[in-house]
Amino acid sequence: MTTTLDPRELSAARRVMWTYLITGFAIFALMILIGFSMRMEQAGWIAYAPQTFYSLMTLHGIGMITAVAVASMGELWYLMRLETVLDERLAYWAWGFIVAGAIAVVISVLAGQFGAAWTFLYPLPFVGTWWPSWATGFYLIGVALVTIGWMMWCTQMLGCVLSRYGGFRGALGWDYVFHRRAFEQSGRTPPPPQAYAALVAAVDGVLTGTIGMIIGVALIVHWISPSVVIDPLWAKNLTYFFGHAFANLTIYMAVAGVYVGMPRYADREYHTSVALAVAWWGTLVFVAIAYFHHLYMDFVQIRALQYIGEAASYLSSIPTALVTVYGSLMLVYRSRMRWSLGSLFMFGGLVGWIVGGFGAVLDATIPINSDLHNTLWVPAHFHTYLLEGVVLFVLGWTFMMLEERSGSISSAAVRWLVGLGFFGGGGLFLLGFYIAGAEGVPRRYAVQPAPGPELSGLASVGVIILLIALVIVLVEAIRLAAIARRRTA
Repeated sequence: MTTTLDPRELSAARRVMWTYLITGFAIFALMILIGFSMRMEQAGWIAYAPQTFYSLMTLHGIGMITAVAVASMGELWYLMRLETVLDERLAYWAWGFIVAGAIAVVISVLAGQFGAAWTFLYPLPFVGTWWPSWATGFYLIGVALVTIGWMMWCTQMLGCVLSRYGGFRGALGWDYVFHRRAFEQSGRTPPPPQAYAALVAAVDGVLTGTIGMIIGVALIVHWISPSVVIDPLWAKNLTYFFGHAFANLTIYMAVAGVYVGMPRYADREYHTSVALAVAWWGTLVFVAIAYFHHLYMDFVQIRALQYIGEAASYLSSIPTALVTVYGSLMLVYRSRMRWSLGSLFMFGGLVGWIVGGFGAVLDATIPINSDLHNTLWVPAHFHTYLLEGVVLFVLGWTFMMLEERSGSISSAAVRWLVGLGFFGGGGLFLLGFYIAGAEGVPRRYAVQPAPGPELSGLASVGVIILLIALVIVLVEAIRLAAIARRRTA
């Protein structure tokens, strides 16, 4: 990859990237095993107490989001380090806070059996619990530490983008969009596509982290002093603003690698256009206000906010589908696409993003939401764009780096096995969620009504196939890394 960094700087930047990537993949591996055990329990293949199920559900939910976020952060940090100076020490401090918070959450769940779900909706963590009070405190403090690390990273990214491209006006490409002739005649160039991903992640990330810390501190104060009362609707709005935006930003960070990687495989250029710049402006706004669709059933919520949530949910799909995905597909169309695991993962991630996004938009439609939102349809759509979207984007970036440094790609047989495992096994796993949701099987139930157990068994078979593919991916990554190490030596 072309860069102006000297070998020492490039090596330091790669160490930061791999630290984040490996940490994210390690957490992901643990979370997918926990998720597998939950599906087997719902299928009746294994049995454990409902309290254990809800504790594991809590860990799986927040742990999986953290895993993909950390991996995406490493990828985007490296891409922006190629553009301008970034302090590695601050990146490691942010990573340290996130890891410390993750450890605190694991302790609260595994040792304390905290089980109020990732949402920790007030007053659930404090009323009728089977876990000790210290577990609630450990969980809340752990989430706060992760949020601090996230905000440190976002603040560094925001400073990077604004200083590199001339403030918000330059980073948004304002003059490029509205004064294009004068802009081009001046010899300036707009920010590259990945810089828009960094800007949105930074701005919405700081906002998301601030909201998360407000509700987090309020809950910690209530934990210390139960006489302090919190308004439940206020708490729910802040909690879902934090959780929804944080989860969505993971895919917007990860897609930066597609902007850089897909053109390299297609031997074409993915340049900034007016449509791309304006699309990211929309994303900047829609990510922040789409969360209202989680509160349709809260009848005391201001009605206008419900319509804003539905409109934002629909509008947020336009930048995704019409600009990023369509533009990427046009790169592939009639190109001399070089197919490897890296390009396969990136292309597959685009498909997963669209399918999961379509499921999300259906759920965000008010009449449909009343039937689907408290069913397994919801984990169906977010598992789709996380597992078959974010994870594939990050794996695509990882394998692109390994393939370029090793000068080698995986064999066609390996690509077919991984493809069948990821898309066949993964599809079977997701189908269990979608059918169950359409049948009205409720989510967050340790024991499901029919046809839940049968569909959980179907999903478990899919997970087994997917796990085999993941083992092949791990072996192949180690092989390519060993070749790259020998070449470097």
